Amino acid sequence: MTIDGLIADLERTVPRALEEHGVPGAAVGICDEREILWSAGFGSTAHGGGTPVTAATRFSVQSTSKLFTATCVLLAVQRSLVDLDEPITTYLPEFTVHSLFEDEPAGRMTLRHLLSHTAGFTHEAPLGSNHSIGDGDFADHCASIADTWLRFPVGHHHEYSNLGIDLAGYIIQRVSGVPFEEWARRELFEPLGLARTTFDAGVIAADPERAVGHWRPFTEAGRPLPVRVPMVAAGGLYTSVEDALRYVRFHLRSGGKVLAEALLREHYRIPFPAPGQSLGYGLGLYLDEWEPGVRVRHHGGSGFGFQAQLCWLPEAGYGVVMLTNRFDHSVHDDTVRGAVARLAGTPSPPAEEPAGTPRGDAHGLDVLAGEYVGRLEDRVLVRVRDGRLFVDDEDGGHEAVPTGPATMAGRAGRCSRFLPGRYGPAGYLQDLRDGTVRYRNDAPESALDPTYDGTYVLRAWGLPVGEMRIFQDGRSPAIQRLGDEEKEDGAAIRLAPISPGRYLSATGEILDLTGPDPVYANVPLDRTGGER
Repeated sequence: MTIDGLIADLERTVPRALEEHGVPGAAVGICDEREILWSAGFGSTAHGGGTPVTAATRFSVQSTSKLFTATCVLLAVQRSLVDLDEPITTYLPEFTVHSLFEDEPAGRMTLRHLLSHTAGFTHEAPLGSNHSIGDGDFADHCASIADTWLRFPVGHHHEYSNLGIDLAGYIIQRVSGVPFEEWARRELFEPLGLARTTFDAGVIAADPERAVGHWRPFTEAGRPLPVRVPMVAAGGLYTSVEDALRYVRFHLRSGGKVLAEALLREHYRIPFPAPGQSLGYGLGLYLDEWEPGVRVRHHGGSGFGFQAQLCWLPEAGYGVVMLTNRFDHSVHDDTVRGAVARLAGTPSPPAEEPAGTPRGDAHGLDVLAGEYVGRLEDRVLVRVRDGRLFVDDEDGGHEAVPTGPATMAGRAGRCSRFLPGRYGPAGYLQDLRDGTVRYRNDAPESALDPTYDGTYVLRAWGLPVGEMRIFQDGRSPAIQRLGDEEKEDGAAIRLAPISPGRYLSATGEILDLTGPDPVYANVPLDRTGGER
């Protein structure tokens, strides 16, 4: 493989992919630790108009912001303003959050929990979310986190969320005495020469040549997507492909003179790993294998009309970035993963599987059987047949062997463990290789108030973008995302009453029926008034 050959292929295939998927514009680039090897813009900053995309065009990178924010927090650690393992109430003494699992959970949370998505937070806040930005600013958005409910005990496992990252950025704002966007500019962007990178919504809105986000419901309605995002630290960053590559080079050069190498290692360390875990989420980034033996550090972003992917190969010494200005496609992932496969060279040995093969007897298997559901509604069915335990998932079916008191099972050459939950000894199924958790989809018997049985509309800034159904599913209530011609219906997630008008879903979210409209996971639901 030659870099010139890869570049020639990208120059030919990227325009074709953008046209096929209706993406107005994109910027792509490759670097190594010494220099930017190639960068280019394709298409336009806006559908049917705008200006040609260049390597300097600003794009929103959405959740890729989390990676930059984590670096900003580590720079504050370097300046002794904060400590990764100090309770966050040291910096935000007024902060509280609701929990069904423990008293005063805020006193146990640390910045390490926030940056690794292990604090227990849900994904959205009541004020400022992917469904409604509201009128509040970053501080108002972070203050509203106190009205949310944790999905699991602090430190129990990793579960992706905007809220911990935003709270971490807000802590830096409080301890530094300057807005978070100013801290990021002064401490990270200027030292790295990132002149086209900013969290500042005013600077972004004033840029006439920035890329404009596109999402089909808004394009069809002739409505622009919001530019200001209250989730500043978790999703508010705009950057150019060349600036993003300069940031990747900062990692490939082991922090250069900006961040101490010991703190950079904290970036890449998985906090609170499961036994034998070798992959997963560090502080603000994924530590992954995209192909066997091809180790990749990365973070993507998706939302508000944009999708992005940024990654680097620590062993091969290359980085790849792609920024796009349309939501709901796979061009950015397909392109970057294809480039990574060609840049990888000789792969490293695959990450080790958890040591040991589970052994044990087959007693008490019934307590493990059931459906387990992940964050993206990926489902695993654990069942008992002829006195043996089987796991069915997207990779097919395979036998599982529990250990001792039914706590661990083999999964297709890998291992998972069952963790206790609210309703028994098998509330979670955790992959021991990457820490991924699926929730047991179960709840005690109860009856739904028939007033709430029906179909509801999910809205983003007033426009319908999906549907949810609340209904009685056999012995317990359930909530379900309804599909369309492109997507299947989601799992029917079981609900358990926890107080009058409030239900806890099997995946740890709260359905609140105490107000004028139902609210699920802090997202309001509108009644359609008719059958689907």
